[in-house]
Amino acid sequence: MWETLFKDKELDDNTIRDVTVGGVPLLVAKVNGKIYVSDLYCTHEQTSLSEGFIEGCNIVCSAHFASFNLKDGKVVSGPEGESDPIKNLNVYNTKIEDGMIMVEL
Repeated sequence: MWETLFKDKELDDNTIRDVTVGGVPLLVAKVNGKIYVSDLYCTHEQTSLSEGFIEGCNIVCSAHFASFNLKDGKVVSGPEGESDPIKNLNVYNTKIEDGMIMVEL
């Protein structure tokens, strides 16, 4: 089911924002004009990734610097000082329709 988030022009390039849609907390990122939507919380210690930063096409968690690819949700690097693997993020299909960012949940 496609859900409307907010106007595309409300999100500047290379920025992130958190939203909750249908009870699902999401991270919305715009990188080089493309929209990516993933789980909001880092799979390491459930820190909100909206407190992190974009590095290339990755989102980096502010807590222990784990990073995830925004395109597919895969772990790029685990948390600093940790050797145990962490789970990938779920990512969601997106589209822009009539200037509105939409996500498929």
